[in-house]
Amino acid sequence: MTEQQKAFWDLVSVFDKEGLLPYVMLIGSWAEYIYQLHLKSGFEANLRTRDVDFLYTNIRKPNRDIKIVSSMQEKGFIYTQDYMSGVGKFVKEDLLELEFITRVLGEGQPVSEIPSLKIKAEGLRVVNMLADYPLEIAFDDLIVTVPEPEAYILQKLLTNPTRTPEYKKEKDIQAIKELLKHVSNERLNQILGSLKKAAQATINETKAKHFIEW
Repeated sequence: MTEQQKAFWDLVSVFDKEGLLPYVMLIGSWAEYIYQLHLKSGFEANLRTRDVDFLYTNIRKPNRDIKIVSSMQEKGFIYTQDYMSGVGKFVKEDLLELEFITRVLGEGQPVSEIPSLKIKAEGLRVVNMLADYPLEIAFDDLIVTVPEPEAYILQKLLTNPTRTPEYKKEKDIQAIKELLKHVSNERLNQILGSLKKAAQATINETKAKHFIEW
């Protein structure tokens, strides 16, 4: 296990200790690390990022305070806030940088406070679909929630045209192509068919542009 992976499991253990794990979903590239451990089909995550993103699926739960800042500090994570937005994040040396993401529903807000954590988080509408397809994966006595890999692929195809910075577009396409070898085409089509027509059109355009088929 690398130092970066050890730091990742340190933060997961804190979430478990504080009862936070049931309320968050691991999204972004570190979800691919979980897929690698879960799929048992030879998929290998190409982790080249410090960024760890957890989607807080419902900021109204739980209805209690979670002392996440002090617990994370005990594991060597430093808590910082963006001067302009107030968005909080945790940083551990040059290994990991953790942020929470929230859903944006209706008119929504670009930044909102998660009441149980007393931490402000960025809201992104593009992650909403991931929350609809949770996959709980057990690791000993821990349960980590990620999106179903098929939903993860479709969401990356949906957001690729507007992905920034530019170099991340190709990185995501390569990750999609590799992960596609290890997932269900039937499930991909089921989820794709449940999306709005505009989202389906964007996904199909991205597929065609990058010669992706399933």
